[in-house]
Amino acid sequence: MRRRSANKLPLIFGVIVGMMLLILFVRFLSGLSSDGPEDVVEEFYHYEQEGDFGSAWELFHPVMQERFAKNAYVTERSHIYMGHYGVTTFKYEIIEKEEVQKWKMEKGGDEFPNASKVTVEQTFKSKFGSFTIKQDVYAVQHEEEWRIVWDFK
Repeated sequence: MRRRSANKLPLIFGVIVGMMLLILFVRFLSGLSSDGPEDVVEEFYHYEQEGDFGSAWELFHPVMQERFAKNAYVTERSHIYMGHYGVTTFKYEIIEKEEVQKWKMEKGGDEFPNASKVTVEQTFKSKFGSFTIKQDVYAVQHEEEWRIVWDFK
């Protein structure tokens, strides 16, 4: 008769490796759905593209919300796009992203310890022809969420 080996080391090793792979897989999936700086910029421009300027305004950092009252922002933004330019929508593309340390929105303003500078190109087809606007948009954290700010220096 043969006895079974009491060496359970390969089984334990296999369970540990399997658990590690499962943890890595879960972290990978959660990383895909996490809201990072680029995600909030994408969401902001998606709302603007749809003409939902009120929802875009909600993604502003409170310092931006103080600078632009919601009603005024919605009215002016839609008036500029639709009234002046004669466009109903636009295409946009994120062309560059860079981490910035100790960034200020304006001279004498509060310093944001960490910001993400996201360069966005918007392409409009208007009654005056096609044109592109390139703007650096900054995403900063506020209460553990990424929010939009613009550079006013």
